[in-house]
Amino acid sequence: MEEFFASLGRCPLFAGLSPQRLEELLPQLRPIRMERGRGEALLHPGQAAPGVGVVLSGSLRIVREDFWGNRALLAPIAPGDVFAETFACAGLPLNVRVEAAGEAEVVFFPVETLLDPPAGGEELPGRLLTLLARKNLMLNRKIGHLSQRSIRAKVLSYLSDQAQAAGKRTFTIPLDRQELADYLSVDRSALSAQLGKLRREGILDFHRSRFTLCRGPEE
Repeated sequence: MEEFFASLGRCPLFAGLSPQRLEELLPQLRPIRMERGRGEALLHPGQAAPGVGVVLSGSLRIVREDFWGNRALLAPIAPGDVFAETFACAGLPLNVRVEAAGEAEVVFFPVETLLDPPAGGEELPGRLLTLLARKNLMLNRKIGHLSQRSIRAKVLSYLSDQAQAAGKRTFTIPLDRQELADYLSVDRSALSAQLGKLRREGILDFHRSRFTLCRGPEE
């Protein structure tokens, strides 16, 4: 149980709440815990979200598939992250698939328990609103990457954003090559070719998911 509270404490919804306070709140928030193995779905398109999800351990992928089975990675979800909150709050069925990237454990909280929380949880509605606003900003950044006309421009837009978020030239992204290709909606081979070209030009260097921006593309 201590590990469970520690995992919840990494989530912005519950950050700063003591284990004792969480223990008092938890039964009234009606948590629903789930476990999934790699590639297994937690939520399917057309399904209603059982609540606001929080990743306790492992990681998730939010993906969208078209009629022909082509996949686009919308977002990776790490431990402590919240997911499905927009669908839960709107009361609308999902149009995406949420699947485990590896062994994963999550917990869902029915949205009404967060919007109208019990005594001791007065911060929860405001924190949920903040998370929704941040998710909207994140999606706007992704639109900015995808609106670039070339693979080169998409890659540089994404990596520039990651470097700014890290506050340094060397950083690790939360995606492998296939996930990065899916996220940017490009072919993996074309992505790898473009990364190799950028390395040869001295614009960046990388090893797996660790990147260094060496100079600007116009320098």
